[in-house]
Amino acid sequence: MKSFKSAYFIAVITTLFLFSCGSSEEPGGTVTPPPSPTVTSIVLSSDKTTFDEGESVVFAVKTNLNTTVTSASSFKVNGTSISGNSYTPPSPGTYTVVATHNSLTSNQVTLTVNEVATVTAIEISSSELALAIGQVTNFSVAATYSDGSTQDVTADCQYVVNNTVFNGSSYLATAAGSITAKATFSSINSNEITIQVSDVSLPTTYTKKAIIEDYTGTWCGWCPRVSYAIGLVEAETDKVFAVGAHIGDAMENTYSTALKNAFEVTGYPTAYVNREAEWSYPEPSNVAQAVNAAQGDTNVGLAVGAALDGSTMNILVSTGFAESVSGTKIVVFVLEDGILANQANYTSYYGGGSNLSNFEHNHVLRYSATAVLGDDTESAVGLTHKPYTVNLSSYGVSNVENTAVLALLVDATGKVVLNAQYTKVNQSTSFD
Repeated sequence: MKSFKSAYFIAVITTLFLFSCGSSEEPGGTVTPPPSPTVTSIVLSSDKTTFDEGESVVFAVKTNLNTTVTSASSFKVNGTSISGNSYTPPSPGTYTVVATHNSLTSNQVTLTVNEVATVTAIEISSSELALAIGQVTNFSVAATYSDGSTQDVTADCQYVVNNTVFNGSSYLATAAGSITAKATFSSINSNEITIQVSDVSLPTTYTKKAIIEDYTGTWCGWCPRVSYAIGLVEAETDKVFAVGAHIGDAMENTYSTALKNAFEVTGYPTAYVNREAEWSYPEPSNVAQAVNAAQGDTNVGLAVGAALDGSTMNILVSTGFAESVSGTKIVVFVLEDGILANQANYTSYYGGGSNLSNFEHNHVLRYSATAVLGDDTESAVGLTHKPYTVNLSSYGVSNVENTAVLALLVDATGKVVLNAQYTKVNQSTSFD
């Protein structure tokens, strides 16, 4: 009995001791909080370590607790303090950077700054140093750099031709005489070149060309048939030129509408060969009708040149008459290739399908520098040069580099084509 009471007493005392010392719930209890984390180191980083002269670098500083302390840190580059956390090295070379925050010093970051090669000279040359009126010369410019390398900078130059600023690397000669040209790139001027321009020798006969005027629209499901036929003609001859007169779609304009009205077109597709005869259906089976319209020689002809000055196209059309043809008129069209637009399709051409996605529309009529049935022109024996200028940005042109010029000589009615000539922009086509 005495042994039981002693054991009970010891258990009670032990329990009270444990509760009084280990519990914060009991009066008089204490808790020892864990120690607070401390900042013991900092890490410096930069947004780049290798870069070119003239560029800036930005630094950042974090503690070992991953907190950002950039704004409360100071920086030294090659031992010299800088203001803020960004730096633009004054010259090429290697730079060491450290940061301090309170009493802590960061790791070291090494920067490598590369020397940038600068342009030391540029040289202009020309595809032709002797031209005839109406021909185009194309300039090329090579830049030499301080590291000895060279680079073609033709597209990035500004040109001065006959003391007039010219924003294009192709130049159309419009008068006999001398042309002087130079270029500027990165504030450095090139050498100056001289190009001699002579008058045109007039042929006694001219190769007969022909045209196809295709009245079409992206909504017209049967129109791909004519587009396909035009491709067949172009594969067979380079003497037949096409015009796409769009009606009822985003490519319609006042010029295509005027043509439609002049020829009283009501059904689509409709195509005329040399404005005299409708292209017989089915056009892909009647390629010969178009090809045969451009056979033999004739007594009137044309030469065409076109060059870009920014978005402005300068055009020169030269007409030659071996004999007088009273009442002759001239037509000058600007066309555009490579326009992508969905095309309805009811035909089996181009792989079939009811919709030709991103169909390539070529020869699209964008502008007429004359009335669509022609302007009066000199038609006596001899040679005439006629300049035209058009700002292509005003006429819905998608890509000025994809443009071309088609010039026609037509009779007094404007509905019979006597001859035609075609050139792509920044090129020229002479009499032939």
